Amino acid sequence: MLEKIFSFGRAKEKQSDDTTGKYRTITEEEYQRYVFEDELFKIIVETEAALHNIEDPVEIAIGVMKAACKFYGADWCGILIADLRSQLWRPEMWYDVEAGPMKETLFHEFEMTEEFVTWAEHLVSQKPMIIPDTEAIRESNPKEYEAYQRLKARAVIGVPFGQHPLGYMVVRNPVSNISQPEPLQLACFVAMMMVLQKRRIDTERRYISDITPEEEKLKMRYKILGQHSMDINGQRIREQDLAHPNRRGWVILLYLILHKAPVDQLSMAAELWPDESEKSARANIRQAIYRLHSDLAVYHDAKVIDVKSGMLELLDDVHIVTDAEEMESLYLKAKSTATSDEKAATLKKAFELYQGRLFELGELDMGAWLIPYTTHYNQVFIDITRELLSMYGHSRDYHRVIEYASRALSLEPGIQDAYYWIAIAAEATGNSMMKDRYDQMAREELAEEEYQKVQHLLEIRTHPTE
Repeated sequence: MLEKIFSFGRAKEKQSDDTTGKYRTITEEEYQRYVFEDELFKIIVETEAALHNIEDPVEIAIGVMKAACKFYGADWCGILIADLRSQLWRPEMWYDVEAGPMKETLFHEFEMTEEFVTWAEHLVSQKPMIIPDTEAIRESNPKEYEAYQRLKARAVIGVPFGQHPLGYMVVRNPVSNISQPEPLQLACFVAMMMVLQKRRIDTERRYISDITPEEEKLKMRYKILGQHSMDINGQRIREQDLAHPNRRGWVILLYLILHKAPVDQLSMAAELWPDESEKSARANIRQAIYRLHSDLAVYHDAKVIDVKSGMLELLDDVHIVTDAEEMESLYLKAKSTATSDEKAATLKKAFELYQGRLFELGELDMGAWLIPYTTHYNQVFIDITRELLSMYGHSRDYHRVIEYASRALSLEPGIQDAYYWIAIAAEATGNSMMKDRYDQMAREELAEEEYQKVQHLLEIRTHPTE
């Protein structure tokens, strides 16, 4: 009806400020605006009616994307999440007119920002991006054009959002209302509210905590002795518990922490993954960092690793400590402590932190670069054990000698002092079976020279005058 009224008006000859009968003559521009507003109003009403009783945020977001496709005559609409530090983005949620929601997409799991220069520019400026014909950039930006060919995109409209998260809502191959990005901005606002609501629901289901961080700065404790994990703002995350374990990301973070300085990513890749080409290594490193940031986003929106000019470095807005550093710090503190009780208490705290060799689950795949760090922290633990057993042994607290010596040997079966003291404690408590068991273990685990040294020391203690 509206179109008939306006078409009647358009058919009249243009009259300045005149009316003819019941109708006012309108311009072509006014007519198009009325058609646009009428179509938009109908889409809004139709979408609201379809989603009015829906509670699932994913279903609501998909419904909004479906409406955007209809309004623009597009064949695909989706949310893309970007990480400019790792220079990647990935599709978060999408709707395909033919295939349906969240079906196979032409987007890679991760896309490089360098292939979408126009997108990156508009993302930084936070201005809508309209590319009515991708052929127009064939010469000026061939890499981006190739990406469009792969994505079967003849035209694109994208509206950016940010900052946490940062990204785009995009429609592919629009054929109508191409010069009008505002409705897509409205759709983006609703869809992103649903995406964020889904994230909150997922977080509440997986990690229920009353802990509220006192500071905005991300506090992270990286447990690297034994099986690795992270404590972030009071929450623990284990790589093996993630839906998509990301060993490379955890290793990159370990590499940066242990080196305590910015590192060249290709030099790091040569040490860690020497069989990969430079191109593959660079892409895999970016993807791993993106995944790591996505995993940590459950707890805090801060980024951890910065990628720029081929260098990787830890960002200043995170505070990261490791259990290995804590263990060594406590040992140094114990060495300078005067009172024996305080020294023993500090040594016990340090002892408890050692749960195994450095990055135990991935040690064999790490290469030679990790050996000096593993050796260092292993020696720190041996020194802690020696000090602790010596204190308890000389005070004849044999039950604690047995406790700590047996625990130390279960972690590091080559500690000579532990065999020495547990033999003395077993003898003093009349536990011959324990003495024989650990003597056999010493024969198996120690080199012959080391074993004979332990036996010699025990002989001297038993017969001091001989």
